Amino acid sequence: MHQVQHLAWGSIKINIRDISLFDKAFICVSLAAILLFTFPQLSLAHTIDNQPLLFEINDFAEGRGLNPVVQEDYFAKVLAKNLPVKFADPRIKILEEYLRSRKSPWVDYADAILEQSNYRFILGIGFAESNFCRHQIRQHNCWGIGGTNPETYPDYPAGIARANELIQKYHDNGMTTPRLMRNTWVGWQNHNWPIAVEQVMNDLEELEI
Repeated sequence: MHQVQHLAWGSIKINIRDISLFDKAFICVSLAAILLFTFPQLSLAHTIDNQPLLFEINDFAEGRGLNPVVQEDYFAKVLAKNLPVKFADPRIKILEEYLRSRKSPWVDYADAILEQSNYRFILGIGFAESNFCRHQIRQHNCWGIGGTNPETYPDYPAGIARANELIQKYHDNGMTTPRLMRNTWVGWQNHNWPIAVEQVMNDLEELEI
């Protein structure tokens, strides 16, 4: 005896042998539509998983790559993300005001001074030797460096760097205070010299510079 297959459609049982091919196709399409309506995320996930990842850049110039302006801006942003953030040194403004009150030409070079490890000695000796470089001994030489044959420098930052270098040599040889440096730096026992240097160093300490 031939077994009859039945398909349940809701509460209605359908005899598979009694329906046409068209009806079967209609039933399959209807079931697929119901599943899609009921579980749309399944269809979406399947579609996304089976599509390749595409990246589109619209700023190509004549097929040779990114527009130069866009390319420069892009790489600048990428590099900026990997560079540490540099904050302005708050001491610069304070030192600028201090030097401005002393009518010093160093006002515009406060940042170059503060970059040096011995900046307090640079300022103190500069005051004792040239009144904050208001009276240059030689071009951009405000510290009497060179003695009877004073050195010259192309600009203030170069002179500042040279002063820091020489002061460090004094410190390396144990002359770490203005009084210990006086005889060698000045060449004689000028009692006012260490007082002038210490006065400026105390001013800077009070200003928290």
